[in-house]
Amino acid sequence: MISNEKIIIDTSPGEKRVAVLKNNRLANLFIERHHAPWLRGAIILARVTATRKELGASFLDLGTSSGYIEHGKMNQPLDGESLLVQVLNDAHRKKSARVSSNICLRGKYFDLYPVMSTLSISRKIKSKKKRGLIKQFIDENIPNGIGVHIRESFDVSDLRCMKEVTLAQLQKWKNVEERISKSRSPSILMPSLGALGHAMEKYPNANVYEGRYGGLFKDYGVDLEINRALERKISLDSGAYLFFDETEALTSIDIDIGSGSKPRSETTSLVAHLAKEILWQLRLREIGGIILIDFPRFKNFKIRDNFLENLKSFALNEEVPLVIHGWTRTGLLEITKPREGVSLNDVLVGTVKDNTPALETVALKVLRCLMKETTGIAYPQVICSLSLKNIINTTFEKEMRKVSDKLGVKVSITEDSEMTDNEFLIKNGTN
Repeated sequence: MISNEKIIIDTSPGEKRVAVLKNNRLANLFIERHHAPWLRGAIILARVTATRKELGASFLDLGTSSGYIEHGKMNQPLDGESLLVQVLNDAHRKKSARVSSNICLRGKYFDLYPVMSTLSISRKIKSKKKRGLIKQFIDENIPNGIGVHIRESFDVSDLRCMKEVTLAQLQKWKNVEERISKSRSPSILMPSLGALGHAMEKYPNANVYEGRYGGLFKDYGVDLEINRALERKISLDSGAYLFFDETEALTSIDIDIGSGSKPRSETTSLVAHLAKEILWQLRLREIGGIILIDFPRFKNFKIRDNFLENLKSFALNEEVPLVIHGWTRTGLLEITKPREGVSLNDVLVGTVKDNTPALETVALKVLRCLMKETTGIAYPQVICSLSLKNIINTTFEKEMRKVSDKLGVKVSITEDSEMTDNEFLIKNGTN
């Protein structure tokens, strides 16, 4: 079967960018910067530093960063206690990493939950015969007390291969258990797969293409789509507009379908298009938490209900987890989406109060350009703002030295007070 998914890898000084394309359109972007390596997905024997009963949470020492865990139904841990956790979200700015005690070993065919006993099969597997074979396979190959979620890709025609994969997954967990008894908290028992590993885990059937210094991203138009995903306003071919306003507490999405009445068939098509585009943007922008959608106030409430049903259907088909709470009294659709990582805007732009991510994004672009566009330049010189110069000379000082070594000449940086933080120029300087 030919996959409609591509994973485009860009390895550049200071970072690895991994883009996922579906039908040649950017669907996900995972970025890992060398000065802030991922912990997401890592299994860690953490140490409890403080328990806050009033918050229903505990704070943890993860070794390389701090974390927090919500108690939920788990027993409240004691200060100083060792606790086995898995990182859900990396630490960001002043926020600690979010972790869970519900360990998950993800795989191409199924996800294993070693400390849970929940068993489930993808809803996309409709055949009763297949589901019956899978249930029998689970009974014969998954030990009691271990949970499993069977993915759509599970191959019932090759149960021998499935058994080998199962044994390998179970051995991974056994290795973790053995490390627990030999480790002191805090210790990383299973490291994060990183941006690339996470992408390949999430899209196991995608074709993989590797590039350097932004070349493939340019060829596939990824950079243009990234810029579009950072814009507040999205224009659709139908003439409608979507406005995304992200805040720390929630995200609001305003839908503007333009003026004038439309035929019923056209309205039905538009509603489906809006639902699909909103879901696509939520996934691409890594938006999570509380989301309020301001849907146009049609006199016919069936249009609104049709939009909601389309949203549910697309979320199920794309395997994007949504909790739909329904319509508020003011006509807003309230939904929540689990946070799987830091939002794209936070990673690349930041906020008005903290524009460090934006400076880092431009600084890394400078490094890429130095590697890609300095052929024939004897003495590369970067001219930029003072803020950008400072970021390059501090956060990316090691990477700049590596670039200079590869170019065979020291790169000089000169500040220009008239340049904005988004501007830079590379030219031939003097020896």
